[in-house]
Amino acid sequence: MKMLMVIIGLLLVVALLMPVSCASAPAKDESMSVPSYVIEEMAAREEPSAPSPEITLKIPPAEYGELVSGDVGQAWATERMIVRTGDVWLVVNDVPVVIDQITGMADGFDGYVVSSRVWKEGERLVGSIAIRVPAEHFDDSMRAIRGMAVEVTSESTTSKDVTEEYVDLSAELKNLEATEEQYLRLMEKAEEVDDMLSIQRELSRTRGEIEQTKGRMQYLERTSATSLIEVRLEQSSLGIEFTADKRRGLKEGQNIRFTVDQIAGGFPPYSYEWDFGDGDISTDETPTHAYRVDGSYTVSLTVTDDRGNTATEIRSDYITVIPGWSPGSIARGAWDGMVTFGHVLANIFIWIGIFSPVWIVIGGVVYWWRRYRRKKRAEKES
Repeated sequence: MKMLMVIIGLLLVVALLMPVSCASAPAKDESMSVPSYVIEEMAAREEPSAPSPEITLKIPPAEYGELVSGDVGQAWATERMIVRTGDVWLVVNDVPVVIDQITGMADGFDGYVVSSRVWKEGERLVGSIAIRVPAEHFDDSMRAIRGMAVEVTSESTTSKDVTEEYVDLSAELKNLEATEEQYLRLMEKAEEVDDMLSIQRELSRTRGEIEQTKGRMQYLERTSATSLIEVRLEQSSLGIEFTADKRRGLKEGQNIRFTVDQIAGGFPPYSYEWDFGDGDISTDETPTHAYRVDGSYTVSLTVTDDRGNTATEIRSDYITVIPGWSPGSIARGAWDGMVTFGHVLANIFIWIGIFSPVWIVIGGVVYWWRRYRRKKRAEKES
């Protein structure tokens, strides 16, 4: 019986001592990415009776509410960060003019042009422009752009709430900055070169993550403060040019080929109406025509696109045709030559008749002068 009481007393003593031992055992901390041997070696150099909390790098995870507490967190809780974008396709009268108008509108709203260009797709003139305007002027800008169009082909707007992402980045940034501060403290306590190099590598990595996080936060701030609007432009007004392979020195009956050099704007397919100035017309795109009578001719071309837009190009006295060979034309040419020669002779005689008194006086003076010279010569000889 006495033996049993002794055993029970020993068990009670052991039970009382076990919690104290467990409580005094150091907890296994979850340290950062510094190699464990660095922490162990640096902890071993400290006094066992007063372990340094900085060496263990125990950084307790922050709660979400703590990260957004304070004035900054309350501001983002009440003001959402919305990224708005617009995409518009327009049909306009003149692409370059509308691009200038949109540029001026962006400047008026304290915005700016991201990019713009004009090019041709086949026979159509098209362009594009991307602008950024302050978020509060997004709706006004969209209305102004619609007002510049002959027709709005398509329009779409999108909105993206990036508030949550921004808050998460803020929390991540605070943790990274706290980690960097702990590494800097470790660097001050480090004595071995290997320890310093290991901590420096972790510092560089952490600094890179801090810069990347800050860059993303700044991007979200800029994109939520301004809205992106992309505009695609197509020209509705037509501009046309045409040429002929021969224009002057043509003979009657000689074929001439007309070609459309350029069509700017409009919507294909196109229809054509040629007026050659001699009463003949054609609806071919590249017609061939022969003039039967000599003379000068005015040529015009009217182009109509698929939506009824028209443009007309007129070229006055564009074609000159001379008579071709025939007996009648040869005789007529000879007669015209004789008439011209007769006119020339008549003009000569008229001029002589008008100036005859002058010629008589001049002739008398010359005759007197010659006789006087002859008389003087004879006196010298005698």
